[in-house]
Amino acid sequence: MGWIRHDDIYVSPEALIAFAWSAPMRDLAKKVGISDVGLKKLLHANGIVTPPQGHWNRVHAGKAVTSPPQAPWRRPGQTGRINLEAKFKGLLPETPPMPVGGPFVSRSVPEDLEDLRTVELKAIGRVAVPRNLDRRHPGLVQLLKREDAIREKVAEKRWYWRSPSFDTPLGQRKLRLLNGLFFALSSRDHSGTASNGDRGLEALARIGDMHLSLELAIVGKHRTELIEGRHRPARDLPASTPLQLKISWPAKLGVISAWEDGAEGTLESRLTTIAADIIVAGEAAFRRSLVEEIERQEAVRQREAEARQRRLELLQAQRTEHLEKSSEMLAKG
Repeated sequence: MGWIRHDDIYVSPEALIAFAWSAPMRDLAKKVGISDVGLKKLLHANGIVTPPQGHWNRVHAGKAVTSPPQAPWRRPGQTGRINLEAKFKGLLPETPPMPVGGPFVSRSVPEDLEDLRTVELKAIGRVAVPRNLDRRHPGLVQLLKREDAIREKVAEKRWYWRSPSFDTPLGQRKLRLLNGLFFALSSRDHSGTASNGDRGLEALARIGDMHLSLELAIVGKHRTELIEGRHRPARDLPASTPLQLKISWPAKLGVISAWEDGAEGTLESRLTTIAADIIVAGEAAFRRSLVEEIERQEAVRQREAEARQRRLELLQAQRTEHLEKSSEMLAKG
C-alpha cells in the first residue's frame, strides 16, 4: 500500500460513487478545494465512474439520465475501502475497517482461501512464458529501457564503465519469467513491477491494495564474480541454473509463498499455479493486515498507558521529595 497520512480518511466505494454523482463536478471540487479536473482524475484513479458529459444539463431539463453504477465487488487483496486526504473529511461518511474475523466473502472472493485458489487457477488458465522480451509487460518497461540505454552507450563508447545487468542467459530467463508472471497477474486485473536495485533484480506484485515483494534467487551454491564492486552470480551461469521464486515480504502468511525448479517442474511450467498462489497470498496479506492493525493499536495504547504511569510516578516522587524538604525545614525552624 502507498504512503498513508495520519489524518487521511477511509470511505466505501459506495459512498464515493454517491458523492461523485451528487452534484456537478465543478461544485464538488469547490467543496473539496481542488480543481474539477483534479477531482475527476482522483475519482477515476480510484475506479469511480463519473457522470457522462451533459448529465446535469439533462437533469435540469427533466430528461432521463444514466443511473450511478453499482460499486464493484471486493476483489482479492482489496481492503474494501478507499483512502482519501483529510480535505474530504466531513463530505463523505467514513468507513471502519472490515472485522478481523470477516466475513470476507464477495462475488469475487470465497471465504476459504483454498477455494479462492481453485477459482483463480481456473480463471487464469494456461500461461506461456514468452520466448523473448519483444512483448514487454508495462511493469518491465522502465527496467528494459534502462538496459537498452546502457547497451547503446556501451556500443558508442567502448570505455563506458557500465554494462547491461541482464544480458546473460540466466538474467534473460529471470526477466522472461517475471514478464510471463506479470501478464498472468494482469489477466486478473492485478499488476507487477521490476527494477534493478542494490541487491539486483527486485520485483513487486500488487494484488488489490496489497504489495508483495518477490525475490528470484539461485538454489544452492553457485559461482560469483565481482561486478561493479559487488559479488554477483557469474555471467556464464546457464539459463537452466535452478531458481527459486518467493514472496520475501510480508512473511509467514500461512499460504504457499515459495516455488522452485525441481521435481514438480520448472518455474515456467508452473506459472499458472504460481500466479494463483500469489493472488491467494495477496488476500491472505490483507486478512493478516487487519489483525496487525489491531495489534498495532493495542501496542500504542499500551505504550501510552505506560507513559502515563511513568508520569504519575514521577509526579508522586516529586511530591514526596517536596514534602520531605518541607518537613526538614519545619523541623529546623
